[in-house]
Amino acid sequence: MKVFSFKAYDNLGRLNKGRLFFETKEECLAYLLRNELTPVEIKELPQTFFYNLYFKFAFRISLNQKIFLARNLYLILKSGLDLTQGLRILLKETKGSLADFLYYLSYNLQKGEPFYKTFAAFPSIFSEVEVETIKSGEISGNLAENLLRWVENLEKKREIRSEIIGNLIYPVIVLIMALGVVFLLITFVLPKIGILIRELSDNPPLFTKFLLLVSDFTNANLNLIIFSALIFLFVFLILISLRSTRKYLTLLLIELPIFSKIYLYFGLSDSLFVLHSLLKSGISLPQALRLTSKTTFHPKLKEALISTEKKIVAGKKLGEALLEEKTIPSILSSILGIASETGNLEETLLIMENYYRQEVRNLVQNLLTLLQPALLIFVGIVVGFVALAVLIPIYQQISTQLQAPGAPGGGF
Repeated sequence: MKVFSFKAYDNLGRLNKGRLFFETKEECLAYLLRNELTPVEIKELPQTFFYNLYFKFAFRISLNQKIFLARNLYLILKSGLDLTQGLRILLKETKGSLADFLYYLSYNLQKGEPFYKTFAAFPSIFSEVEVETIKSGEISGNLAENLLRWVENLEKKREIRSEIIGNLIYPVIVLIMALGVVFLLITFVLPKIGILIRELSDNPPLFTKFLLLVSDFTNANLNLIIFSALIFLFVFLILISLRSTRKYLTLLLIELPIFSKIYLYFGLSDSLFVLHSLLKSGISLPQALRLTSKTTFHPKLKEALISTEKKIVAGKKLGEALLEEKTIPSILSSILGIASETGNLEETLLIMENYYRQEVRNLVQNLLTLLQPALLIFVGIVVGFVALAVLIPIYQQISTQLQAPGAPGGGF
């Protein structure tokens, strides 16, 4: 699949720009003309290493864009509007990577391709569960309902993310201010005070010497330090955007005592919602468990879901299979086991998903409540350390002068 950039005018004289994922330039031209777009430029983009690397990072559909896409596709289907016509209207409201995806979706639909295949062509953007949810809805004739469940899942993720970001704003501001204060002290204040300290005392305390040494080194290499910090920040942002880096970071945090329960409950809440959505879509329990295991970031929970699926296929009941998994809380295993036997599994999954999601909120809130005073204490320690490093040599010199012979109050 090649990538083409295009410029084309619509029937209202507006210039449209974007990228198309086709095999040939002729396909691009035919598609644009078929959709009442008059092309003025169609250019194949180079398949070089650097461009492919740029395209990999640049072609992104954010969580908010996903919600916008899923909700509008649901509204198009519920209104009875033809999908191709609805996408043409939707394209007028979108731009960037989402518009590029919609062009490709519209093209595949006009070719007669299944709806879900376009989503499956972008595995880095749409997970296997999202594709499977769309596929099962398309096959069963419940695509609109499945899209609505997809919207609900995405909105819950956005809600949790917004709460975490909102709670992190204050600690991050405090941390940035603390680092800013330290930087100003080292680069502007200490060089001037350092002259006075060296004149007052030939042998200042060890921590004063250390602070002055850091100040001298920083000011002598300030440009190099700033440049290195910018390079480090750039590399850090690149690494953190990689899925493999986030995976290893998650594996590290999962093993830490403070974060282990948060990650487990967060993984459970997501898995329970996905499992509920898949069962509601008409997918069998073993297949739903297998698909759910592919979406969870928690490695132990993934193993538990896969093991549970194998045991159910072998003939065990859901409750028995879950109780044998140490990762899954026993109370959850018991509740789901009873619910599966009474026919209330789907409703119970939703109730337990809300329970664990609320537990995540409580744990995160408690952690951040402890973090805020810890940061304030850190700022106080830093400022106190600098103050002592400056004041002690001055105090020592004043004491020496007062004790010197002939000084006011000194000896004879």
